[in-house]
Amino acid sequence: MRKKVLLIINPTSGRGMIKDYLLLIVSQLSAADYEVVVYPTKAKYDAVEKMKEARGYDLVIASGGDGTLNEVITGLIEANATTPIGYIPTGTTNDFAMTLGIPKNIPKALELCIQGKPMSIDIGQFGNRYFTYVAAFGAFTDVAYETPQPRKNMLGGLAYLIEGLLKLPTIQSYKCKITYRDGFLEGDYIFGMISNSDSVAGIKNAFGNHADLSDGLFEVTLIRAPKNLIDIHRILNDFLNTQYDPEYVVTFKTDRMTVESEQDVKWTLDGEDGGIMRSVKIKSLQRRAQILSLKP
Repeated sequence: MRKKVLLIINPTSGRGMIKDYLLLIVSQLSAADYEVVVYPTKAKYDAVEKMKEARGYDLVIASGGDGTLNEVITGLIEANATTPIGYIPTGTTNDFAMTLGIPKNIPKALELCIQGKPMSIDIGQFGNRYFTYVAAFGAFTDVAYETPQPRKNMLGGLAYLIEGLLKLPTIQSYKCKITYRDGFLEGDYIFGMISNSDSVAGIKNAFGNHADLSDGLFEVTLIRAPKNLIDIHRILNDFLNTQYDPEYVVTFKTDRMTVESEQDVKWTLDGEDGGIMRSVKIKSLQRRAQILSLKP
């Protein structure tokens, strides 16, 4: 019997570039002895619903941005499936594809979907939702995705801080209690990031991150609220030298944590709206999904 592949595409991602390659993709998959089912998403969370059928396929290929991949993997988990996932990144940022070594070139990404090796990766559980590579709150979560890519390329991780500082009058700090496997923290924070990626918002090794995608641990970064202009200068200097003073920037690894705040906190998950809440439990689901990539 021929193998079956479900191709889920976001037709609006990347200005609809996937439409120009659709015949090529279907032809190549057919030549690789796959029976192809193409499903264009029509609305948010549409891919999550379609993934209820995942167990009936030998392979699922997601074509879109990080948000599309998030929906496909969310649907995979909700369907209690283990079907391997191929990824053809056509979004604006494609953070996780960068970490996985998946090229933006569509024919080359398709080649990985057909010939790549399954790589087991950790998935984050955020309350009753999931994230593939990052959950974040605070000052830089919005501006990071609004920053022009050329500026990111030129400034690296510093682009986060510069763009955020341009909005200093509106930056809010959150009084948080953070409990994790090895400890407890309490303080005012302007930014928090729980990640499993070498790239966030198009910035390689943001905040010095070097992720192991299957070790069951998150890389956590917290930035304390600056008290005055001198603090801001010190934080800027830290980022310029990529050496972070623990008085301002807290980093650690953990497989689970709880974040509690006295105020409503707006979160993003894989660059998309993660909701507003005052308390959330986050944990790592080790090696929960298989992604086809160059990496073993």
